[in-house]
Amino acid sequence: MIREILARPQDIAWLPWAVQYFFFIGLACGAVLFAGGQRMLARRGVLSAQQSQLEFAALMLAVTAVVVAPLALNADLHQPARVWHFYVHFTPWSWMSWGSLFLPLFSLCVVGYFLALIYSRLKAKPLPRLLSGLALLGALSAISILLYTGREVSVLRAQPLWFSWWLPLFIFLTACQSIPPLLAMWLWRAPQYQPSLAGWQFANLALLALVTLLWASGDNPSAQALRQWAVQSPLTAAFPLMLWLALFGLALLMWNKRLPVFVVAIQVVVALTLCWSVRWLLLMQTQTLPKYNVLANPYSLPLGSEGLLAIIGTFGLWVAAIIAIRESVRWLEQKVSGANRAEGEIHHG
Repeated sequence: MIREILARPQDIAWLPWAVQYFFFIGLACGAVLFAGGQRMLARRGVLSAQQSQLEFAALMLAVTAVVVAPLALNADLHQPARVWHFYVHFTPWSWMSWGSLFLPLFSLCVVGYFLALIYSRLKAKPLPRLLSGLALLGALSAISILLYTGREVSVLRAQPLWFSWWLPLFIFLTACQSIPPLLAMWLWRAPQYQPSLAGWQFANLALLALVTLLWASGDNPSAQALRQWAVQSPLTAAFPLMLWLALFGLALLMWNKRLPVFVVAIQVVVALTLCWSVRWLLLMQTQTLPKYNVLANPYSLPLGSEGLLAIIGTFGLWVAAIIAIRESVRWLEQKVSGANRAEGEIHHG
């Protein structure tokens, strides 16, 4: 008896919206942890001028990213009503169900931390206990997001490359390495912060290299799939390595001398490219590999809202959020400063 088994390529489940979500939520978590780190490293909760400025800039960056990330995730769910289903049909064994709780809490923690910091700056009140508590809550909430986003991918046995505990840490570090260059660009009028930010960048890149080596050197299906992918696609695998080397060199250069704005802008583009391209390779390219048959699952990037337009649109929304939040904070600071100045003149008169 001869039996013939027919198989056909499968459509990918995750669209570029998922890449955008992982990208922006990674930036938000990395920025919140950086801001909280500045607060927790301060003595008795009172920050130095440099720590205070870095904390505030990192939180503004986190707020802009946390605005865009949930919108990209909602678009990836294809139907907005599916968000409601996570709450009315909660499944404790699903990481996505836990994420439906973790993500709103994380957004509230980020916004609350940011608003409290604005209030303390405008009123010239340090509020060390309140801000330290909010920094701790923000850090714990960020860790929960990193755990859920990493594990919802790394628990899938059907994709051997994903099935590893190293994957969540790898994704986290690729986002964290983007934060110091972004802050250097955000604070381009204050180049004195560059050496400190270069130190953070150097540490993140070193940890990223260590995690990658430990992941690739393992004796498990995920490590074997990673090595096989690098051998079969050497040019694709070399692309993140070249970006890492460029960032490593720029970090060492920034550590030793202050860089002009255009060089910092190049560093930002390279860092964001590394962060985004790694997510694209892990989330999109891996879906084209065969799962239950020997056929590959081809994918071509569409130009519409489920492809290139989604990528451009979310980055455009992020730029708009950056401009809106920066200008709003600047306007509020000027208004309060003007009111305080007028009140001082009245009292003086």
